[in-house]
Amino acid sequence: MYSYRSRRNTGASSIFFIVLFILVIIGGGYLFFLDKGRFWDILPIICIPAAVISLILIIVYLVRKNVSGYIFIIFFIIFLTGIALSSLFGPFALYRSAKDNFDNKIYNASIKEFRSIVENYPNSRYANDSLKSLAYSYYLNSNFEDSLFYFKKAIDENVVSNTELEVKKIFIDSFIKIADKYFEQKEYGKAGKNYLDAVAYYREIKQNFPDSNDAFIAEYKIPEYLYRAASSFNYAKDYTKALELSDEIIANFAESDYYEKATELMINSRIWKAMSLKEEKDYKNAIVEFLKILDLKKETQDKYGYTINYQTKAFFPDIPVYIINETANGFYRQSSYEKALFLYDILIGESPDLEANLTPAIVTCKINLTKNADFEQLAPSEPSGYFSKEGHSKITIDNKTVFKISIYLSGFQYKIIKLDKEEKTEIELQSGDYEIVVEFEAENRLPLYGKNTYAEKKKYKEVFKVAEEQ
Repeated sequence: MYSYRSRRNTGASSIFFIVLFILVIIGGGYLFFLDKGRFWDILPIICIPAAVISLILIIVYLVRKNVSGYIFIIFFIIFLTGIALSSLFGPFALYRSAKDNFDNKIYNASIKEFRSIVENYPNSRYANDSLKSLAYSYYLNSNFEDSLFYFKKAIDENVVSNTELEVKKIFIDSFIKIADKYFEQKEYGKAGKNYLDAVAYYREIKQNFPDSNDAFIAEYKIPEYLYRAASSFNYAKDYTKALELSDEIIANFAESDYYEKATELMINSRIWKAMSLKEEKDYKNAIVEFLKILDLKKETQDKYGYTINYQTKAFFPDIPVYIINETANGFYRQSSYEKALFLYDILIGESPDLEANLTPAIVTCKINLTKNADFEQLAPSEPSGYFSKEGHSKITIDNKTVFKISIYLSGFQYKIIKLDKEEKTEIELQSGDYEIVVEFEAENRLPLYGKNTYAEKKKYKEVFKVAEEQ
């Protein structure tokens, strides 16, 4: 009788395990409210050994016919339930399902599950891989902006390295796709910014992986996306940025397929920026901006001459004449003779009565431009007779070429003489030393430049011929 009674008593060992299991359950509940991610990670680690121990204790105490065996049955059920729950709920279950969906290219579902892990269980051991997989899921699902957001988050948390070539290529592709979308939606400023972000990563690849095939590709892609960015900013009316990028292509990528496109875009951006300033009635700065097209190489100006001439006719008529005159004189004082001459020609076209007053400045511009460039030497003239007027000389000018010619004389007087082919004229000049420029209205024909002294009471003949070229 005594031995049977002792088997039914709860011993110290059973009390120890009961208390231990209760503390484990209480601790698990506290951890659940404190950090669900860690709770679900630790739950199977705790429940599996606890369930095994409970099962052993059940067998031991039921064999002894001790009531503690029934208590350990309850604990066994609790821990077994914990094991089951950990496989059905929480980050492990979500991660397993997300990976299956990812592998099966069901990206919408994998995004939802990976995102749930990242947001609801940030301290789980599955959180880092879920963050990386979430970024890839968005990318493969063509959600490029969300993909970039989570890739950047993964980089900040040291889950992904921004030095990886694959990551840089994903960033490039994402920025380009986003830029294309914004461009189609006519959000040109955003498009331009994203194209530039793509260019930045192309440059990183070129610098950090110089011997790779991707660096070779980057060499060709950089000018392309610089051009797309420039075009986008041009459409956004951010002409300063468009010009900056166009100039970069022109300066650094002369062999690129986008060199000519960038040159044309630069000219148009320059003109449209000038038009924008003109609309704001900032006329002087508008003219200065417009005339920057004259800083281009001559062959470029010739190639786009039609565009420049067309835009010139559209640009200047609405600008007050006195402002054009003031700006032209400003260029003249700065020895910017080409720009000054350009504006003087505009002025005469707008107001022919100004030609007499502008002649000295025009002649000075022509002479300085000619003698500082390529020219043919003008032969000095010899007297051919006498002239009765004191202090003066008479010059007969005979154009025996098949071209129209323009003659500019600078000295005691300033003269501009224009003759058609085979035309002849006589002029009187104050006697003295003169600089002379003769321009032919013919392609590939250099002007003549020289100095001549016309003596008092003398006649001279200036005969212009062009031998085999006639």
